[in-house]
Amino acid sequence: MKKIKEIVMILIVILLSIIAFFGVFTKENGIWKNHLPDVSYGMDLKGARELIYVVSNKEDEKYVYVDEAGNIKGEVWKEGKAITEDDEKSSSEETTEGDGQEETTNSEETKTSDTNEVPYTKETRTIKKNPDDVMNKKNFEQSKKIIQKRLKEQGIDEYHIRIDDITGKIVIENASDNEEVSRIEQLVANPGKFQIIDYQTGVVLMDNSDIKQASVVYSNNETYQTYLQIQFNKAGSEKLKEISNQYIEIKEETQEVPKEENTETTEEDTDKETEKKYVSIVFDDTTMMTTYFGEEMANGILQISVGQARTEHKDFMEDYNSAKTIADMLNTGVLPVTYELETDNFVKSAITEAMLETLKIVVIIAIIIISLILIIKFKKKGALAAVLNIGYIALLSIVLRYAKVEITINAMISLIFVMGINVVFLKMFLQKCQISNNGEAYKQVCKEFYLTIVPLIVIAIVFTLTQYYAINSIGMVIFWGIFLQGLYNLLLTKTLLNNRKD
Repeated sequence: MKKIKEIVMILIVILLSIIAFFGVFTKENGIWKNHLPDVSYGMDLKGARELIYVVSNKEDEKYVYVDEAGNIKGEVWKEGKAITEDDEKSSSEETTEGDGQEETTNSEETKTSDTNEVPYTKETRTIKKNPDDVMNKKNFEQSKKIIQKRLKEQGIDEYHIRIDDITGKIVIENASDNEEVSRIEQLVANPGKFQIIDYQTGVVLMDNSDIKQASVVYSNNETYQTYLQIQFNKAGSEKLKEISNQYIEIKEETQEVPKEENTETTEEDTDKETEKKYVSIVFDDTTMMTTYFGEEMANGILQISVGQARTEHKDFMEDYNSAKTIADMLNTGVLPVTYELETDNFVKSAITEAMLETLKIVVIIAIIIISLILIIKFKKKGALAAVLNIGYIALLSIVLRYAKVEITINAMISLIFVMGINVVFLKMFLQKCQISNNGEAYKQVCKEFYLTIVPLIVIAIVFTLTQYYAINSIGMVIFWGIFLQGLYNLLLTKTLLNNRKD
């Protein structure tokens, strides 16, 4: 039974080595596919996308509402569309065309009604994406902090960001993952401006200053429906309650014209005329929804549907991630400076593929040399230890792939380091076995070895908890290296070398 147990363990080591170094292939639609994940290389090894954002200098002429203090209160709209001053004049001229004082009176009444509804003056102004008063170092630094918060909320850790505090230019370097780069572009180029607007006039009713927190919720009743849930602060809750009672479906009784005298009755019929007052919910100048309220919103929470009801989980996750991106932008605040993408370049790594291949060959040669030294010095036990060492390297490689540890240059150095630690452990163990029985030797070596590397274990844990990916990858490699070494040697090395004669 002991021999069978040893053979099974050796076969496990060989199988781990085959999987790690050659992969696991199956044939799908006539194509061989490797099911072992690829190694995740960091930017310093596989290259990076360099995204350069500059402060937008765009400006537009807009017809806007202005209060007594000169603050803009929204664009002038007509049924959900922005209009110009000329559009309004043309519309007014068409209304006043015709003969008779009655037309003029009606026009005046309409104008008076509009003034009462929107108590602001109207002006045509040149609106800059970035007014002169926001172009300062403080706002540039604040923009950088908000972008960093957004990237963190989106789980994007592998990046470098630099800002020119004179011009405001931002440079972001990120691994060349198209999906992740697209998310970065969305997080940087969109200020994150939220508004609830009067659909009929264009007056802004609520904005980001009214928001307390945004989150994503969903319903699952045969189909998935995603919602962006916005919880408003105290002032915002009062505003929401007020507009939910104003922007509703209004039904008013109106009299129809009396029927002709030759009909059977001259009784006047009554009917109800329905009028709906709408609001538009706008995010970064894109209308998410136009609606009216069916009930009073007294709890200060508004749910906005994102996408459609989905039956496929993949489609649902696209809606969910889209809503999550908007929620993260709302929670991190509006960018004080508006940016636009200037260039998107791929920056090659200084480490070429040829250099990586050379490094792999050097490591393989080093493993062979170490194996030969173990065999020469410790004979049969040394040969078995050499095989066990290769199995450990294979197991560590597989775990790092599935754990999606980013392999940077520093992480590769750490990987070579933990491989060396395992060789040191094996050497100490074999030397102890020469002077004492295997069970006692293992205990003595573990006590001496792991007490020595306690500081290294602490550093690995601290580095693993760090958000900066270059340091995090070092910690992850060392953590997994030491953890797997202890487990692997306890289950395999100790058993296979137990009381084995040279």
